[in-house]
Amino acid sequence: MKRILVLGGGMGGVEATIALTQKLKGDYQIDLISNRDFLYIYPASIWLTVGKRTLEDLSVPLPQLAEIHGFNFLQEEVKEVRAKDQLVLTTSQEHSYDYLIIALGGSKLKPKGIEHTLSICGSPSDGMQIQERFLKLVEQGEGKVACGFSGNPQDATAVRGGPVFEVLFNFDTYLRDKGLRDRFELTFFSPSDAPGKRLGAGGLSQLQQLFQERGITTVTGKKIKEFTSSNVTFEDDTQVITDLTVFTPGMIGTPILKQSDLPLTAAGFVTVSDTAQVNGFENCYAIGDSSYFEGPDWRARQGHLAEVMARTAAENIAQQERGEAATASFREEINLLCIMDTGKEGVFVYRDENREMAPRGAWAHWAKLAWEKYYKLNKLGKVPRLL
Repeated sequence: MKRILVLGGGMGGVEATIALTQKLKGDYQIDLISNRDFLYIYPASIWLTVGKRTLEDLSVPLPQLAEIHGFNFLQEEVKEVRAKDQLVLTTSQEHSYDYLIIALGGSKLKPKGIEHTLSICGSPSDGMQIQERFLKLVEQGEGKVACGFSGNPQDATAVRGGPVFEVLFNFDTYLRDKGLRDRFELTFFSPSDAPGKRLGAGGLSQLQQLFQERGITTVTGKKIKEFTSSNVTFEDDTQVITDLTVFTPGMIGTPILKQSDLPLTAAGFVTVSDTAQVNGFENCYAIGDSSYFEGPDWRARQGHLAEVMARTAAENIAQQERGEAATASFREEINLLCIMDTGKEGVFVYRDENREMAPRGAWAHWAKLAWEKYYKLNKLGKVPRLL
């Protein structure tokens, strides 16, 4: 029996595992290894921060998915990958494999004082802490909240800013609904001169308009010196005073990958070809935030692209098992696609090599709500995948 290991229970890893069960029929053992026993729906976690979701709402149990789709789930912590030996070491045991898909996500840089911040792109418990601290400020009736993100100088793609914008705009909408907006100071900050520029001209214009309409102070183009429990200090020693700092630093490769013989970039990501195959290893794939691939300057690390890469990897493994060359590619499906939600409306951002658009309206907010329901039902096998 041939064995396929998928490392990581996030959006990419789960999609890869399900796709493998659909494409491979016969004598195969498909194992998903994750340190968490649930799939967390990160794109909808922006609503957790204002109390409109619970952790249970955003979590899909992996044992349940394993039973529905017919794969094996192992809750273990991956410690090391030995691709030349076709071995994965966890804190519990060693696993040999015939094929490997790495979907371990990434880690984050740690600027000075990072412990005084919380990230919506961090652990689910981080999101819950943001909710608790924000709602406590609401209960007090006033406060100062700062939201920001930064990148990684070694990798321009290693940044995730969209969810930070969404959290900030949802804070604004919530406070307006409570009649408290004039008693709160909301600030956005980033070392980038033009944060959000990868959204394209239309998306960037909509973003700037939202800041202006909502009276949100922006501090951009200043490097961050440090965080404290009460402020953000920049390189010129100016400060933003804050009761709550929501911050997502630039990404780096997960430390697990350093304990491997895989090809890594300077930022620690696994280099892959357009087939999602790890360079130098035909039976090893890396997808999503674990990977690095060439492409347009505006390409972004998004969940839907991780899923595209997941299906590409699964198709290529199926081709290899039929004795064919692995030719499936995700290259033609590289695009930037997101809905920047504000709580009652949203901006639908789309960008590829040929076009870009960023229309705005309440329909975009409802579309994101619909996607959340669809995503969960699709993973539970109750509705088919639409695209």
